[in-house]
Amino acid sequence: MSIQARRFNSAAFAVFLAGMSFNLLAQSVNSQQSNAVSAWWNGPNATGDWLGLEPSLHQYGLTVSGVAKQLYFGQLSGGLPNQPKSNFVNEEKLTFLLDFEKLCGVEGLTFSSTWRYRNLGSNPQFAAGTPSMFNPTSDFTGLGVRVLPQYFEYSTPGKNVTISAGWENPYELFLQQPLSKFFENTEINALKGIGAPAGPGIFVVNPNAAVNSAGVPTRGAVQAYKTSPVPWISSYASWGGTLKVKPTASTYIQSGLYSAIANEIGVAATQYQPTSVYPYTSVPKSYLGQFKTSGQIVLVAGVNGEPIPGKHQNIGYVPGYNQNHGFNFQGSPTFNPNVAAIGVNGANYGNGGNYSADGIFNVNEVGWTPKLGPDKLDGHYAIGSYIWGQQNSDYTPVAFTQSTFNPQTGKVVYTSYGASKPVPTQVNQVVWGIYLQGDQRLYAVKEPAYASTDADKGTPSRITDKGLYMFNECSFTPPQNNQLPYYFQTGLVYKGLLPHRDFDSIGIALGAGFYSSYYNAYLQSQNHALENAFGSPYNATVPNGPVARASVNPVNGQPSEVKTYWAYQPAFSSTEVVEAFYNIQLNKWASLKPFAQFIANPAGNGTVNNDWILGLNAKVTF
Repeated sequence: MSIQARRFNSAAFAVFLAGMSFNLLAQSVNSQQSNAVSAWWNGPNATGDWLGLEPSLHQYGLTVSGVAKQLYFGQLSGGLPNQPKSNFVNEEKLTFLLDFEKLCGVEGLTFSSTWRYRNLGSNPQFAAGTPSMFNPTSDFTGLGVRVLPQYFEYSTPGKNVTISAGWENPYELFLQQPLSKFFENTEINALKGIGAPAGPGIFVVNPNAAVNSAGVPTRGAVQAYKTSPVPWISSYASWGGTLKVKPTASTYIQSGLYSAIANEIGVAATQYQPTSVYPYTSVPKSYLGQFKTSGQIVLVAGVNGEPIPGKHQNIGYVPGYNQNHGFNFQGSPTFNPNVAAIGVNGANYGNGGNYSADGIFNVNEVGWTPKLGPDKLDGHYAIGSYIWGQQNSDYTPVAFTQSTFNPQTGKVVYTSYGASKPVPTQVNQVVWGIYLQGDQRLYAVKEPAYASTDADKGTPSRITDKGLYMFNECSFTPPQNNQLPYYFQTGLVYKGLLPHRDFDSIGIALGAGFYSSYYNAYLQSQNHALENAFGSPYNATVPNGPVARASVNPVNGQPSEVKTYWAYQPAFSSTEVVEAFYNIQLNKWASLKPFAQFIANPAGNGTVNNDWILGLNAKVTF
């Protein structure tokens, strides 16, 4: 064999050995990578041991946990025009829990700190046409970086007594209904009938109003300022403390006292609803669904709904804002209607989110958590109450404010208001309500305690997490000063319904809210406005338009100038939402949840068509 041939064979053999060695090494690396990926995928959370930091953190008592989720909503029908029919919600949340027993030997004392980032997608709200109470998701407030509860908690051995204090949110401590968190609609997931708008607001004298020659305030001296609804949502927090006592293993009593910070969660941008355009106002229907913007000039619609050429109006705006991203530790400033600087033509007439002085926020709950039947099925039954210490006014009674009319000049000399519509006369200092909760596991799937064979037919069985669960809740608030005083929800969730999908869940829920008859009576009083200021000897109730007709001359009672009168505001009845989901638990820390919502009578007054909404929630815990 030639030298060249031997060299070639040697080289070939070397290449062969190198290739075999590389292949064996690659198999080893791939096997290690596969094992690493498998260990990660089957681990308890998405971050594993936090790059090796978790054991050291646990040694000093610190546990870090979190969740990241992406929600998508697509609206198939109903809702409002002029808005995208789909939207995204992105959220990341971190919770730090410090155990002082591990840190310095103090048993039962912990400190919890939660932070969140949240952002919406293409538009600041959804096109569903619902009030915020029935939004397709509860994750639309507290945008940007948000400081959530920061508090100390101390528990006696066995947790018979637990006390906490700091920057707290009663929403996270009371009316806990974990099964409802599978659902996305705001009422079912979060509010549960508690956070509806309360009262028409507080009517106050504007010190900047014009005065006549005698120094008496004239028309426009009184303005209405709305105060916050009860902030029963995850974005709220305030200073306070909670005490929970367990007299027995299955009963508890808890009470919390907090500062009532008005509008701490911010105000949503104002959207043109059906009742804010033609035929209810002179704003053309083409603006329906759009958001009001700063300094917006809009067309004026005539009685036929068509824009009048060359005629425009400045309607003002109410921009959305997140008041403080949770940094409002000092509470609310004293109520001052002249600091909001949001209104018509730059006037400081405030908006729906002006401040109010701090009040008291009190929540109380008594609960029973039995294990019923031979299978010891878990139940949770509770009755609770709350007091939100922000003053407001009742919808009724109402009365016209005082005015003086001069029949010789046909002018109103003095009026404390426009005096063509009555205003509420009764003010209350708090909003209160009660709620009832009844959650019960209905059926538990049993499995053999050991591997199933013909020889172990008599093997004892064990109760699994699989089975049928039910949750129920109802709430009541006095209808005199609350738009949605009656609400109930009920739902069913089955865990592990499909074979080999033990950790999946499927569920359906119904939520229904019923509007106040007092609220409708107030709307009716506003519909039946007078053509002239109260006090005129000649007056008539404005007609239900849209119609153009001659008004009544306040001096002689004869027909006068032609005016346009718009349609009465419609009465409210009820809104219902049905939601269904299937939660695919990919592993211990990742899930995909497609869901569907049907919202009947979204606006509550028949002005918005029923909504059909499909969505997907992707969630990862770490």
